[in-house]
Amino acid sequence: MPDGPEDVLGLVRRTPLSFLGTVTRVGDTRLAEVPAGERTAVVKVDTVLHAPDAFTRLRGSEVTVQLSDGLDPPAVGDAAAFFTDGMAYGEGLAVREVGRLPADAVAPNVSRVARTADAMPFSALERDIKDEGLVTHADEADAVVIAVVVGLEQAGSGRTPDERFSEHAPDWWRAQLDVSHVEQGELAPGRITVLYPNSRDFHWYQAPKPQPSQEGMWMLHATEGALAEWAPFQILHPDDYQPVQKLQTLQAARR
Repeated sequence: MPDGPEDVLGLVRRTPLSFLGTVTRVGDTRLAEVPAGERTAVVKVDTVLHAPDAFTRLRGSEVTVQLSDGLDPPAVGDAAAFFTDGMAYGEGLAVREVGRLPADAVAPNVSRVARTADAMPFSALERDIKDEGLVTHADEADAVVIAVVVGLEQAGSGRTPDERFSEHAPDWWRAQLDVSHVEQGELAPGRITVLYPNSRDFHWYQAPKPQPSQEGMWMLHATEGALAEWAPFQILHPDDYQPVQKLQTLQAARR
C-alpha cells in the first residue's frame, strides 16, 4: 500500500471518472479486450461520483477494473470509491484504477448532493478545481477586463504577410471591446482592439469567437511580431472568455 491515502480532491483532479462500487468478482473480466488476471475485477457501480457526460448513467452496471499495482486487491463484497481512467469501451466498460478510498471517505459528498442541486456528489469539487484553473489562467494573462463587443472585422485578408495559405489558417479577425472595468493590466476603461482566430478548423475551434453585443470577462494576452500591428491583445485559449459573473469568482479566489 502507498505511504498514505491521497485526498478526494487530489484524486478528482487526476481522474475523469469515479464511482462507488461493490466488487462482484475478482480475477474476472467482462471485456475480451481486457484479459482476466490477478489484477482485474468486476465491480457493480452503486453511485457515479463524477464522470464525463457519456458515463453519468453507469449506476447498476458492471464494469471491469484493471486494478492498480500500488494497491492491495479488494475482496468480493468490498465496497469502495474507485478513481479511474478509461481503458476500453465496447459491450461494456473497462477502466484503469488510479486510486481507491474507503466508501465512508466519500459518504459526506454523497449525502450532501441530496440537499443541493448538484448533479453528482463531486460536482462541487469539480467547480473548485475549475475555479483554481481560472485563477491560474488569469494570473498568466496580460490583462483581465469586463467588456462588451461593439465591433467585428476581418484583419486584412485574415492572414499576415508571412503566413502561408493553408486550410488550417487561423483567419484573423479583430473585435472592438468597450471596457467598463479593468481587473488586471496596464490599460484604462474605453475601447480596445483584440485579435482572435475566426477559423472553425480543429486547430482553432476552441478559441473564443466574440459575437456582437456579447458582454463578458476577457483574459487578454499581448500580441507579438507581425500580429502586434493588428491589435495589442489576442484571445486564443478557451478560457479567455468567461461570463461576467466569473469576476466575483476570480476576486473571491484571490482573497
